[in-house]
Amino acid sequence: MSEDFLPSRPSRHPSTPQKEWAGLACRPPRTYSPGVALLKQGDTETDVFILVSGLVKVVRTDREGRQRLLAFRGPGEILGEMAAQCGGVRLASVWAMSKCKASVVSSEEFQRFVREHRLAYPLAVMASNRLREQTEVHEGAVHERLAMTLLRLVEVSGGQESFSLTREELAQHIGVGRKAVSKALEWLGPDQVKAGKSRIDVISVEKLRETIAGHDDA
Repeated sequence: MSEDFLPSRPSRHPSTPQKEWAGLACRPPRTYSPGVALLKQGDTETDVFILVSGLVKVVRTDREGRQRLLAFRGPGEILGEMAAQCGGVRLASVWAMSKCKASVVSSEEFQRFVREHRLAYPLAVMASNRLREQTEVHEGAVHERLAMTLLRLVEVSGGQESFSLTREELAQHIGVGRKAVSKALEWLGPDQVKAGKSRIDVISVEKLRETIAGHDDA
């Protein structure tokens, strides 16, 4: 992904070392339409998916039926690796936000690839970075967290600036109520972002960067 799409500072901990996992995406990819689940929470399958194109969201439903949008993933990232390593069931669902293509490999093939290419350490770093990513989205003022989320979306999508997302989903992701997201959108203003009922448009990446930079300088 191009550095032109990064947030106000270089990404401190990219979620996936893409070039190291590219060798897994050698099989003909499967195609998924928007709204289709690539992985479903609770399933016992342990295949690993390598996202070739498109944008997905990772969603977990708790015991009370409440949903939380954990993360966004884009081209070059791997999905479902935890089940492949640890067995058991899928801990979250992965839904296509746009038309997606993904290569699928078995857990055995994935584990063999990790051993042969000595990728255990990069895999552990990726897991740590993803955990940190989920923690940092809950830090700071709501408008700053929203700005970082939108910049992250632009980054992982490779420069896309229009996303099929509702305010409720953004609220789930950053851990606030829908009204707080609406107020944050008003704070950022239409010169930075515009929101419809089911779509979010980034108007100015540079101004969103300035919002984050202002937080860092405070």
